[in-house]
Amino acid sequence: MHMSKLILGTAAAVAFASTVSAAGLTATETMRCKLTNVTKDAALYDGKCTVTEEVGGSSTIYTVKMGSGEPFLFASSDGKTWMHGPEEVQFRDLGKGAIFKWSDFALSVAE
Repeated sequence: MHMSKLILGTAAAVAFASTVSAAGLTATETMRCKLTNVTKDAALYDGKCTVTEEVGGSSTIYTVKMGSGEPFLFASSDGKTWMHGPEEVQFRDLGKGAIFKWSDFALSVAE
């Protein structure tokens, strides 16, 4: 769950409003997301998003919905994070911030 370098030049923050359910902890918040193609240094999305974090047992599932597109799904367990299946993702938790990085892309989520 470590990222070797900060991909985006700005700090990213994540703060979730929490509710507890029988299945574990679920938190949803309207945030600001920036999706960047780091190879081309091009922002693909920069705007409001909805982020949901579901914690159950030893795993965490993050759902990031940006605009009218399909949501990005990330799952973390045993110190590793995956996206939509077998593609491993570098995840950097900045306390009140987070960055997901995979392939040529980085997604920062901020208050």
